[in-house]
Amino acid sequence: MKNGLFTLVLSIVFFSCSVEDYTEDDISLQYTTQKWELVRMTGSFPNSETTGAAMAWQEYYIFNPDGTFLKSRTVEGKGIEAKGTFQVMEYDNDEADYLELEFENGKELIGSCIRGDTETLVYRSSRALSNTWNACDGPGLDYSLVLD
Repeated sequence: MKNGLFTLVLSIVFFSCSVEDYTEDDISLQYTTQKWELVRMTGSFPNSETTGAAMAWQEYYIFNPDGTFLKSRTVEGKGIEAKGTFQVMEYDNDEADYLELEFENGKELIGSCIRGDTETLVYRSSRALSNTWNACDGPGLDYSLVLD
């Protein structure tokens, strides 16, 4: 019952929050499993942007319609994964939509300004997500939706 209610609430949030935000590129948000891949890293210094194989690590998220996620990172050929749950969030006086991730394991992969088991991503468009870690001098991490 709880899972069914959670999925229903999540679906309502997806449909009612900002369908306009997600259709701006003529792609409607699909309620299927989505893969988001790290495409750019930036630092706090000028000219510190890296992309592709030049990035310090490779990473992706998989978000599932049941509110679960997988985060996978590969550094120097070694992979590590984290799993947890997520929800779509909107904050007062902010038009952006966010994903708040609650980690169940793999907590060493959390990129966040606050201690704890959560990480926050912000939608830049229907195809772009960014981590909020750079707000506290962490790296800027930008992700792109992998389209099949």
